[in-house]
Amino acid sequence: MDQHENTQFKQFHPRLLNLGWVVEDLEISANLINDYRQDIAKIIHKSYPSNNPADWYVLAAGDGDDMSKWLQGEKLKEYRDYIPSKLKDKEDKSVSLESFHKFLEVKKRMGPSTHNALSRALLDFSNQLVPFLTEQRYAGRLIYAGGDDVLAYTNLWEWDNWLWDIRQCFQGKKDPQDEFDSNGDYWTALERHTKVAKRPLFTMGKNATISFGIVIVHHSVPLAIALESLWSAEAKAKEHFYLKEGKKDQKDAVQVRVLYGNGNTLKSTAKFDVFHEWQKLLITAKELDSAIFEQAASLWNQHPAPSPEAILPWTKAFCDRRDQFQGDDTAKQEAKQQFQRNLADFLQALFLTTKEKDLDDEIQNWLKLAAFVKRNRDIKLGGDN
Repeated sequence: MDQHENTQFKQFHPRLLNLGWVVEDLEISANLINDYRQDIAKIIHKSYPSNNPADWYVLAAGDGDDMSKWLQGEKLKEYRDYIPSKLKDKEDKSVSLESFHKFLEVKKRMGPSTHNALSRALLDFSNQLVPFLTEQRYAGRLIYAGGDDVLAYTNLWEWDNWLWDIRQCFQGKKDPQDEFDSNGDYWTALERHTKVAKRPLFTMGKNATISFGIVIVHHSVPLAIALESLWSAEAKAKEHFYLKEGKKDQKDAVQVRVLYGNGNTLKSTAKFDVFHEWQKLLITAKELDSAIFEQAASLWNQHPAPSPEAILPWTKAFCDRRDQFQGDDTAKQEAKQQFQRNLADFLQALFLTTKEKDLDDEIQNWLKLAAFVKRNRDIKLGGDN
């Protein structure tokens, strides 16, 4: 790359991203380090006058929920859910119809074939799908994947898309990138990939869930502290619950933490379905300034909506007062309506799946996280380009 004809690669070489890396590469005496640091810092700032891509790194740890119950057969349903629909209505003269329907009501047993399928699903997830999604589809590195456990390194620009894709493939749901066919809860590659088997890959199915901890860490934070926070975030995601029809609906959640260089931490926890609404809100605001999320968090802190029914009027009042949406321009009004709709969907989803005592803090924290992500993803190049 140093010898490449395009001078842009030389000017913005990845070794210039971090002051510490450059100083280490110099292999100079300790007495000269301070003299060089100031000059090197000026060079880095000239190339990246605002955000430096090396300022933040992202670690993710995930674990399947209640896997012991799956292995014991507690999560299995009645036999009627495992036979072709046409067979349910077919009358076999060798078996009385009454006996057949009684059999359909029996809970499926965890026999050798079912146990084998479960093992195959976990193997395909950890050995085929997670490595492909982490290192081929996205620019990350898989540190460990074993069964339902995932430990990976990803980046500030793709972590949310990567996380959602991992959850989708674990459950055998639709592939967001349409590279796999999800028919029948299998994931089958539509095109030949050297890193993925051509056969249909087993998944855990729509009833399985996985919880994740994510840490977005400033480069000045020691790795040991980042890892400690990562495991804690995963544990808190496992503990997350809300009351659904009088019962605890646990897990299937993610906790995202931002570890700042000054020691502060921003924590945001939600169900995966709520996280997806947050993703869509972030995409809607692609052309908007990150301050809009900070303004929403500030307004919610001062005047929160008292009930789910009040969320739509609250979002309308908020958007009507934003300078970014002022004017009769058609494009602005369409952007305003789309942003308002997605903001209302996100707030309502979080409202319904968060304990009342945590609600206001979670809403503000997710909005602050959106502002942080959007602001730090904006990389401008300095110098002559």
